Amino acid sequence: MSTRMTSGARLARLLAVIPWVAAQDGPLLTEVAERFDYPYERLTADLQEVVMFVGVYPFSPDQLIEVVVDDGRVWISYADWFSKPLKLTPDQALAMMAAGQSMLDIVGESEDNTTDGPLLRGLTKLGAAVGASAAAPVEVRLGRAADDVLATLRAAVSEHQVVEMEYYVYSRDEFTRRVVEPHRFFANAGQWYISSYCRLAEADRVFRVDRIRSVDPTGETFVHEGESGPLPPIYDPAADDPRVVLEIDDTLEWVLQQFPHDEATRRDEGGWTITMAVSATPWLERLMVQLGPHARIVGGDAEPIDVAAVAGRVLARYRQEARGG
Repeated sequence: MSTRMTSGARLARLLAVIPWVAAQDGPLLTEVAERFDYPYERLTADLQEVVMFVGVYPFSPDQLIEVVVDDGRVWISYADWFSKPLKLTPDQALAMMAAGQSMLDIVGESEDNTTDGPLLRGLTKLGAAVGASAAAPVEVRLGRAADDVLATLRAAVSEHQVVEMEYYVYSRDEFTRRVVEPHRFFANAGQWYISSYCRLAEADRVFRVDRIRSVDPTGETFVHEGESGPLPPIYDPAADDPRVVLEIDDTLEWVLQQFPHDEATRRDEGGWTITMAVSATPWLERLMVQLGPHARIVGGDAEPIDVAAVAGRVLARYRQEARGG
């Protein structure tokens, strides 16, 4: 039995413990600890020092979860508030249906994509409640990724398999081979990502799935605690990364939401001044080409960018690829 858990794994396990214990008639604490691989002392403390104080305002006894620990057994009773059905806002229902539809696309021909699959059944009920079709509740388009890559990564995450992959590093415009331990598969801003421990970088990294050219299991497995909580950032700027100061027009306000930045100031004449970190010069070059004449570099310690020259190189490369060269 493991004796140490991350805070995320501890929370996820505790959330699984609560409904199971509530459905039982006073199970032994030792049984709960063994079933959920939860250290006995930690379990006892969490039940009495955490779960007992879970509830809603005004936190009166009828609004708190009741936990009774006696003679090595535990009973959990839900507060009256939990008996009330929760209502989703339209935005929450749409987000849930979109996430569910994305998962249907991932599982492909597995049981969840059949009329009897639990995921599709849940979407059917949700669709009936909000007046949408469960078969196609919302069109969700995520970044393109090869089916075999997605299948291999899904298996690697669920079975804790170490994989070797060939990955395109956008910021350096090159392919690298690296061995990784993938432990979380998620979507963000229309793209699929895999969160992994990268043995090449000797640190956790997030990889965009559509930039993985090939992936193969190594036959090795790894140990990783369960993960919950907020998604990892796609790019986490370091303190010593170079910074660039951009002036952008109002037409590029989406940049504020898409890219992490240190500071954003509204200009009196319109538009924004943004200070942001730069992971590598090629990344900044591509960004400036993408933003076009509506963005200008006005300061910072990043290298100067000749946007016209960069655009010429990109165009030449596209022409070469179009000719098959």
